[in-house]
Amino acid sequence: MKGAIDRLESTGALRAVDVALGRLVAQKSGDGGELVGFAAALASAALAHGHGCLPLASLHDFVAGLLAENEPARAADELPSVESVRTALLASRIVARDATPPAVLILDADERLYLRRYFVHEQTVAQSLAARLPQAHVDDALAQADHDALRATLDRLFADDARNGRVADIDQRTAVLLSLRSRLLIVSGGPGSGKTTTVLKLLELAIERTQAADLPSPRIALAAPTGKAAARLSETLRVRGEGSANDAIPKAATTVHRLLGISADGRRARHDREHPLPFDLVVIDEASMLDLALAARLCAALAPATRLILLGDRDQLAAVEAGHVFGALCQTAAAAGGYSPELAQWLKSILGDDSRIREGGGTSFADAFVELRGNHRFGARSAIGRLAAALRQGDGEAALRVLDGDHAEARRTAVSAAALPSRIVRDLLPRYAGLAAVTDAEAAFAIADRFRVLCALREGPFGAVAINAAIEHELRRRGAGADAHGWYAGRLVIVGGNDYRLGLFNGDIGVALPRAADGVLDVWFRNADGSLRALPPAILGDCAPAYALTVHKAQGSEFDEVAVVLPERDSRVLTRELVYTAVTRARKKVDLWASAEILAIAAARSVRRWSGLV
Repeated sequence: MKGAIDRLESTGALRAVDVALGRLVAQKSGDGGELVGFAAALASAALAHGHGCLPLASLHDFVAGLLAENEPARAADELPSVESVRTALLASRIVARDATPPAVLILDADERLYLRRYFVHEQTVAQSLAARLPQAHVDDALAQADHDALRATLDRLFADDARNGRVADIDQRTAVLLSLRSRLLIVSGGPGSGKTTTVLKLLELAIERTQAADLPSPRIALAAPTGKAAARLSETLRVRGEGSANDAIPKAATTVHRLLGISADGRRARHDREHPLPFDLVVIDEASMLDLALAARLCAALAPATRLILLGDRDQLAAVEAGHVFGALCQTAAAAGGYSPELAQWLKSILGDDSRIREGGGTSFADAFVELRGNHRFGARSAIGRLAAALRQGDGEAALRVLDGDHAEARRTAVSAAALPSRIVRDLLPRYAGLAAVTDAEAAFAIADRFRVLCALREGPFGAVAINAAIEHELRRRGAGADAHGWYAGRLVIVGGNDYRLGLFNGDIGVALPRAADGVLDVWFRNADGSLRALPPAILGDCAPAYALTVHKAQGSEFDEVAVVLPERDSRVLTRELVYTAVTRARKKVDLWASAEILAIAAARSVRRWSGLV
């Protein structure tokens, strides 16, 4: 419907690429081409909003949302009926029900409309993961071993719990046991729930198995979707990865892009279906950040026998790009309500008749899923822990009670746009002023890791760009000034793209410090193994100030304290997942800059992404 495409284009609701695709599809489609082109433009627009597909039943609501977001004063004009669009799609020669060429669009189950590429991505993920489910593989040697022996093995692996006076975490032990029965393990848990510890125990057991059988140690790869998440995983491994068995565990993680050998332009990869990854076991941390396209590339590159472990927090933000793979997997597993009867009984025979081992519908995905419900970071009375729990449940009133109570650990302040500049100077600037006074890179990173400003938005007065500009202006004015290219001592920056030549990746953090000998500035970065290296500013690519980060950019990071800045007015990005992700970046203290009204709106809104994975 060319008129409808033009209308949406004029309001800014459609991108140029959406419009161009819609018009091209309309030309190629034959009879009913205008309706098919209209649907194609919307399916393309859905990708920009994080959806993998467009359910036809939601077509009108989607258009109304686009118009309300871009032109609030106008309502949607009369639109073609959903049935007329469905009929046109089914009659079109370039629309199919599977991925057979030359289909451009896929109408799955006569309901979900895909661009062909994203339908293929979903199929790749679904088929690869399903092939790794418990029904497809059982390790008879250990899964059917003497229960007393398995219980003793768990006691030994988790001996630190007993030494530290902690009650054994049954969810962590369940995860280790499930790894014996499946080539896929999905582990979800919030900050401090023990995901990394669980995986380290699991890897220890995998290494012990090969040693007992006099076989080579398993080839293990550890990765995360972003450089920052990979660096934090590497740091955790360095701190905890001690002991003889852990000597075979990699001491550094990499990004998924580097693991797959994806080229700088993103078009090629060293590892794919024809050239699989040379690993026996692949662990992906922060898996909630995996978008559909990257997850498909990863799944395609796994050899049939490779075991895959996905770690994440299903309550965190999904990837910026289209897809919510980890969330869909967790939703699928949790919907069963528990484990299959046979598996539940097996677990209880080893772990005890614990009510936390629930028997449910018994889907294969449920039998490969564990949710870690403990928390070793925040105590039962922790304000941050209670705030996170309230946000997970969408309980804005409970979140406000925590923030507005007498808790130095988590507090809220309403800040107007007029008061924002003075608050930045008074409350934020002092947290970074010390960077200009140090010459040691380790000391500089210690300062940077203590505090960060996290913004819901990138643009606008409450956005990361404006707050960074205000902080930089004051730091330059109070310091020795900046050089012709904007660099100055203590400048904190974030890398904006992947630079394979320099080994820098999107999200890497650097700090500019003067050399002791001549005062010339170098920019220091932390390597995956924890070491530091300096690079001259002149050779760096896209770098931006990093005093304030968007919550998406900060995902995978942790700081002692965070200031979370929400806008004065509502925005579609304000969701409980965004605020939850922001506040759980803090180890010790959260200062939330938001009105009660805006926080309540965000807590009530949940991310919804359409896909066919579930």
